[in-house]
Amino acid sequence: MKKLLTVLLLATSFLSKAQDEVKTISIDSLKETIDQHTMKFGGLDERLSTIESDLSKLTKIKVSGYIQAQFDKYEFKDHIGPGSSTQAAPITNSFYLRRARIKFSYEAIDGVKVVLQPDFAFDKVSLKDAYVVLNDRWTQTYSLFLGQFDRLNYELEYSSGSMEVLERTRMASIIYPGEKELGAKLEANFDTNYNFPLKLELAVLNGNFNLGTTTNQTKDIDSNKDVMARAVYSIKLPNKGLGIDFGAHGYFGSTKILAQTTPLTVFSDVNNQNFTPKVGDNLKKGWYGAEMQIYYDFLGGMALKGEYISGTISETTNPVQVNSAFNFNKVREFTGYYATLIKNIGVRHQAVFRYDVFDPNTKLSGNAVTTAGDLKVSTCSFSWQYYFDDNVKIVAGYSLPINERSTTVGGDFLKDKKDNTFTIRIQARF
Repeated sequence: MKKLLTVLLLATSFLSKAQDEVKTISIDSLKETIDQHTMKFGGLDERLSTIESDLSKLTKIKVSGYIQAQFDKYEFKDHIGPGSSTQAAPITNSFYLRRARIKFSYEAIDGVKVVLQPDFAFDKVSLKDAYVVLNDRWTQTYSLFLGQFDRLNYELEYSSGSMEVLERTRMASIIYPGEKELGAKLEANFDTNYNFPLKLELAVLNGNFNLGTTTNQTKDIDSNKDVMARAVYSIKLPNKGLGIDFGAHGYFGSTKILAQTTPLTVFSDVNNQNFTPKVGDNLKKGWYGAEMQIYYDFLGGMALKGEYISGTISETTNPVQVNSAFNFNKVREFTGYYATLIKNIGVRHQAVFRYDVFDPNTKLSGNAVTTAGDLKVSTCSFSWQYYFDDNVKIVAGYSLPINERSTTVGGDFLKDKKDNTFTIRIQARF
């Protein structure tokens, strides 16, 4: 009996000690395990915070863009310049990549925005937009732009990815070559905070963008700055399904003669009379324009857009400030205008017609015109757009330029030159 009790006491004591050791090991182990998991969760939290910070930056970046691929069929001109025909085996059609652009917008902090838009071609990459915007945080009315941006004109500020007609007007391509400019712009939109539908823009520009060599575009070449101003007022009549925007803009600048050649370069004035400017002379460059856009909810929606611009333009090769469509070493009074009618057909189709006119020399006409660059050109443009989905549209368009005749210029311009173009374009946006 005593032996049995002794064995039981020893067994109980051993089990108790073993249990205490198990409890001690389990608690320490559990504590250590918890500490290890806490450290792991702490590291995970640190990594999540870094990811969250990175995602926060990424959400401030907006990326968009579009590609325009097309097929062109040309009605080629009879011959080149005065004299007999010299055009052998002309190119009558071609596939063409018209535009391929990506636009990056980044809102670094509240009130600050950065925009960068390159344009890709098969042989080069060019810069379309590159500017910084400082927005007014207090009244949410004013914005300051600095960099390379659209000139202050409705047709130019209207995205080429949204245009209803395949190309911009001849007037816009000549007086606003390249569409963009380098400078600073102050914009005031009183509709944002004051519910007053007026927008004002004022810009100070170099004035030589897309004129001459690339070197002559990166910086100002004559220290003279050009100034643009634009005002737009909007009327909205929702009960009648009607909206009207109308506005005006002005361009005030000059072309400075920085050098002369030997023999001296001779210019022609608005009356096509020769004159020789001196080094340091400023040739006039300025115009005024009026615009209107009417939107009417009629049988699916329609719009009528128009603009009229008139003034004086000058270009020189001293230094090179040349638009190939306008020529150079001359001063001209010009007039241009266009009217565009847009009609929605159902929810996926749109019919468009535009008539635009550009007269680069209002002082002379007909046989009094001595150079092709001074002939007035009227262009009829037709297009039919089919919206495949929200991001893809297919456009069929036909452009018919009609030039002024002149026996003095001769050649192709004894009659209407053959330069019509039929285009099928597919545009994809993202």
